[in-house]
Amino acid sequence: MNRIFKVTGALIVAVLALSGCATAPTAEASSGGYAPYMPPGEAGSLALRDDFESSPQETHDFWSDPDLFADAEGIQYTSPDNGISGGTGDPATGAYVAPTVPSPVAESPNGYGDVPTGTLFDRNGLAGSTLGRLYIQLDGERMGVCSASVVSSKSRSIVVTAAHCLVDFDNNNAIAQSVLFVPADRNNAQEQPYGQWAAVQYYIPQYFIDNAQVSPSGSVTGSGWTMDHAFLVMEEKGGQRVQDVTGGMGIAFGVPVQNIVQVGYPTAEPYDGTDEYFCASTSWEQGWAAGYEHACDMTPGSSGGAWMAYYDNQIGAGYVAAVNSTGNATHSEGSILGQGAFDLYQQADADAA
Repeated sequence: MNRIFKVTGALIVAVLALSGCATAPTAEASSGGYAPYMPPGEAGSLALRDDFESSPQETHDFWSDPDLFADAEGIQYTSPDNGISGGTGDPATGAYVAPTVPSPVAESPNGYGDVPTGTLFDRNGLAGSTLGRLYIQLDGERMGVCSASVVSSKSRSIVVTAAHCLVDFDNNNAIAQSVLFVPADRNNAQEQPYGQWAAVQYYIPQYFIDNAQVSPSGSVTGSGWTMDHAFLVMEEKGGQRVQDVTGGMGIAFGVPVQNIVQVGYPTAEPYDGTDEYFCASTSWEQGWAAGYEHACDMTPGSSGGAWMAYYDNQIGAGYVAAVNSTGNATHSEGSILGQGAFDLYQQADADAA
C-alpha cells in the first residue's frame, strides 16, 4: 500500500494512508541545514477534471502510423526576460510518496553534481522505465510532444506532466486529445520497451487555465504559470496498469531540496527528440514563476519532464518535486509540486483506484 509521509524536523513520520479524503500535512522545518521552500500566498486547488474525448482505442488508432511520432513538435514556452514575478508558488506540504524501489528521503551521495548542458541520460534502474514521452493531438491537425513520468500511487495509474502540454493556447485553451504515453521511448517511439498507454482522464489546475497566457511570440505571462502541472490517469490493459509494468517514481509535494536532476526529451535543435537527456545542479534560484530555476540548455520537448530531488543514480530512483515548465537558451524552470498538486494527485488517484 502506498503511504503519504511528511518531513518533520529530524524525523520522517507516517502521517496518513493514501485515500480520497485524506488531509494534507503542513510543511515543517528540516534539520538538513536548509529550509523547505514554502512560498507565501494561496494557490487554488480546484481542478479541471474530465475524461478525454478520445477513447483509448481512438487514441491508439490515431497513433497507429509509426511515422506520425517523428512529426510531433516539442511544446515549450519562453520565460519572460522582464524580471517581473509571475506570483507566488504552490505552497509546500512536506508530503511525499515513496518510489516502488526503496530510496531515502535525503540528499544522495550518488548524484551528478552540476551538469548545465543536456547530457545523454543513463537510464539506470527505475528511471529507465518510469520516465517517458507524451504524444498529443492539438486542434485536430497539429501534433505535439512533451515529457512525463509514472509516479507511485495506490491506483498504479498516475502520470505527471506539465499543464501547458495539455492546453492548446492557440485554440481557446482547448484540451488536447489522443494523449499517448510511451515509457522509455527511443527513436520517436520506434522503440517502446514498456508499450504505449492512452490517457483516459486529466486533472489540470483551474488556476492555470484561468491565469496562464502566452504572447504571440511564445513568451508566457500571468500568475497561472506558478501551477504548471497536471496529472493523467492511464488506461488499464489486459488487467495491468502502467505502474505494474514500469514501477513508479517517488513524488514529493514541497520538501527541502538542494540537488536537482532534470530529465526530458528535448526535441528542438541541437537535439532531435530521439533520446533522453538530463541536466543537474547542486543549487538553484527562484524563477520568475516561483519555481526552481537552474542552468540547462534543453529545448522544447522536455516540458513536463521530471525535476527530481534525492535522486540516486545507482538505483535510478528519487522523488519528482517539480516538472519542467518554461525556459530559454541557458536556463530551465521547474514548476514546483505543492499543496495544489497534492490535491490533484489525491483526486486522480482516488478516481482511478
